[in-house]
Amino acid sequence: MDQDNCKDPGILLRVGRPIPLPGQNTTQKIVTSYFLPSNEEERKRLDMQNQFLTKVMFEGKLICVPQLKLLPGDEILETATGTGIWLVELAKEIPSTIVLTGIDIEQRLFPVQHPENRITFLSHSVTHLPVSWSNKFKLVNQRLLFGALTLEQWRMCFREIYRVLEPGGWVQLLEGGPDVTTCSGPNMRSLLDSLLMLFRIRNLVPDVQYNIDKLLGESGFINVHKRTTAIPRLGQGAKLEYSEYEDYKKIVMTFFATAKPSLLATGRFESEVEYDRLLKGMDDEWNIPSLALSRWDWTVAYAQKPLEENH
Repeated sequence: MDQDNCKDPGILLRVGRPIPLPGQNTTQKIVTSYFLPSNEEERKRLDMQNQFLTKVMFEGKLICVPQLKLLPGDEILETATGTGIWLVELAKEIPSTIVLTGIDIEQRLFPVQHPENRITFLSHSVTHLPVSWSNKFKLVNQRLLFGALTLEQWRMCFREIYRVLEPGGWVQLLEGGPDVTTCSGPNMRSLLDSLLMLFRIRNLVPDVQYNIDKLLGESGFINVHKRTTAIPRLGQGAKLEYSEYEDYKKIVMTFFATAKPSLLATGRFESEVEYDRLLKGMDDEWNIPSLALSRWDWTVAYAQKPLEENH
């Protein structure tokens, strides 16, 4: 999608709790255009989505950087941690000598139960990380901020991640979104069009999954790796087991159900009744093998901060 179509002024911004940082005005607010709620239903959807994508996109691995060697005392940060499920699962797999931290602007999704002696959860924005964190982390993990950041905020995000990584440290990322160049059933097409309209209204980046490597390179990262995979051409089988296909269908359906208030606010639909009718129609389209449905492209990327920076 042409970036020039994404320059409408942002509206309906969600404001998080102010996070005082060293040298920062404590009245400053963290602002994001993220359009999904922070409730128990969203917690369940995010956990299911995370587990599915870990299995399908990462082959069951939580860390995908083959060059990464963790040593006692190393620290790992997850930005936009959401429910914290990635950190909770990682804590089961790595030595207790590795320090784990998760940050998000929204605390309501933080896990109620987790190994408190292993993981610290804090409220911060990835675009303004604490000054004291410079050169601190061996690995930063981030997943699925495609519905939260403008282009300039993406650049700020990667500059901040670069800053808090120790020299030689790594960032690993997962982003995804619909491939708008593919055909789709009429119901899904209408819902996808409303999603793209929402992105334009809020000045978000609908195709960040294709441009992550460029943004990482602009921020100073080296050894940038990117792999983009389509999952799946919906309704045409794809290379998923039946149970995985059903899980993926549920993830997409619940995404659009959860996003309903924000998509209704675009003014593209005459009523909530129309939206619900299209959602039901999209559900039916999944079960028509001959009907071409839009696929979603997912990108796994990882990159390294140089051992020595050029100044």
